[in-house]
Amino acid sequence: MFGVFCRDSLMKVIVPDGLFIGDRYIGYIYELVYAGKGRGLFAIMVMVLALGGLQRERLHRTVGFTLALPVSRAQLVSAQALLGLVLVAVLSALPLLLLTVCSPLTHVSYPLEQMTRFGLLWFVSGAVFFAVAFLASTLFGSEYAALAVSFVFMIFYPIATLFPPLNRLPLNIHHIMSGMAMPYFDGPHALLVGTPPWTLLASMLAIAGLLIATAVQITKRRDYP
Repeated sequence: MFGVFCRDSLMKVIVPDGLFIGDRYIGYIYELVYAGKGRGLFAIMVMVLALGGLQRERLHRTVGFTLALPVSRAQLVSAQALLGLVLVAVLSALPLLLLTVCSPLTHVSYPLEQMTRFGLLWFVSGAVFFAVAFLASTLFGSEYAALAVSFVFMIFYPIATLFPPLNRLPLNIHHIMSGMAMPYFDGPHALLVGTPPWTLLASMLAIAGLLIATAVQITKRRDYP
């Protein structure tokens, strides 16, 4: 909201003349939200959503009460994962909601179709970040350790994709979210174009599902003294 209402001052810094050849406001929102601080904040928030669960309850000595409930461990963990993914979807749609409300108030507009497509990319990528943190929170007893592992993944995995053989494939999640260097992104105009990468997105959702399923299986077999 602040970025929209204060765009006149921020735009000069974030989108200098010549950076984009299209609508300057579209380039500004892209640099501020979809390829900038908004994207990084989103990734951090979805990983924080995945923390907790039975491991945290064991540290606080409340796990016995939870396990005494008339539901299985698999149901408990699956419900936590499902709720987390719903919240990831909500966070993915947050830029759409805020821009739809705030932009008209300042007499500018951002294409609804672009916000929807970016929301899809954010949800799928966010699901992967969430699943990594969810599995980490299952493997490690400390929330801080799980969060640290998740941060390492978020920072160093994209770096690993810069080197062979990973650099031959579109595997950088941050680039998938923003469209940067992707065939479905028009850089000079800061717009998503063409057909969304359905195969890539489906593969990412499958990986996220596999990681969550692994966390469920680990929880089912673990002893919680």
